Amino acid sequence: MYRLKYMKYVISLLLILTFLSANGLEDYLADRIENINEDLLQSYIQPLVNAFGTGISTGLFYSAYSHEFLGLDVGLRVMSIRIPEASKYFDGIAIACSLALDSLVYYEIPLESLSTVFGPEQELNLPISGNSIGIPTNIPTGFDISSAPLLVPQVNIGLLFGAELAIRYVPFNFEGSRMNFFGVGIKQELNKFPLFKPIGLPVAVAIGAAYQRFNIQNRDKQAIANTSTWNLQALASKRIGPLEPIIGIGIENTRAYFNYTFEYEIPDTVNNLPTELITVEQVITLNLESQSRYRRIIGCTLYLGHLYIHYDYNFTPYSTHNAIVGFSFR
Repeated sequence: MYRLKYMKYVISLLLILTFLSANGLEDYLADRIENINEDLLQSYIQPLVNAFGTGISTGLFYSAYSHEFLGLDVGLRVMSIRIPEASKYFDGIAIACSLALDSLVYYEIPLESLSTVFGPEQELNLPISGNSIGIPTNIPTGFDISSAPLLVPQVNIGLLFGAELAIRYVPFNFEGSRMNFFGVGIKQELNKFPLFKPIGLPVAVAIGAAYQRFNIQNRDKQAIANTSTWNLQALASKRIGPLEPIIGIGIENTRAYFNYTFEYEIPDTVNNLPTELITVEQVITLNLESQSRYRRIIGCTLYLGHLYIHYDYNFTPYSTHNAIVGFSFR
């Protein structure tokens, strides 16, 4: 009873810390997504899909050993995802239109070195002249981020035969946007599995898998972005006194689905008034897939009684540092 009451307070504290840690990555993100058309959005948001997929696939399992049946641990994962310089800029094409001879004339405007979601906060107004109207009128700025932090609380629970369940859940509000994040994973320590027990492996070996979902809601509580991520990992670790070095490899995939209404203005073709504008709405649907697929993991855990401290480094295109502080009752 004391243990359950203690773990309840720990989990509450971790959730509070996560809510307070919401950072500028989500600041007005929903608004910026809805203010850009499909072609530009794909390049603008692709680095975020890559980085997010990398981040939430990090820190799922810090040990190849599994808890005993109903043993558990609760910990706070703190990740820092490095954003490559090449992921801060992109080249794109905007559209401009004007009213000529009672009809609309469209033409393309090539653009270079635009900011992605991680790029500089440099707003660009389209170079147009006369009565031309840009679509979109301006390109959203980036958030000027070189590394993206991510905090995730997680609970792991031991099951039968060396299996272990991992659960993540983080709901919070930020700058008018509702964020919901949920993940579930399963790990199997092969040393405890009946078929492998006779082999007597010299180190603990485990395989793990996880599925995670995340969505962004706008100010009207409509989900404009949904993502799903799956990953597989193979881990090996060995306890040496209070230390446990670990190595691993993994494969993952993130898919992001965007659905929103893009509003833009064009000259008034109803009354043929070039100086007047009318608003047009266009439904945008877009599917993106992360470009980061593989990772290598190296790290170590320090055990201090029920307290454990872990660090690992993940070799990916968006290389990631991961630190965990938690309490374990095996």
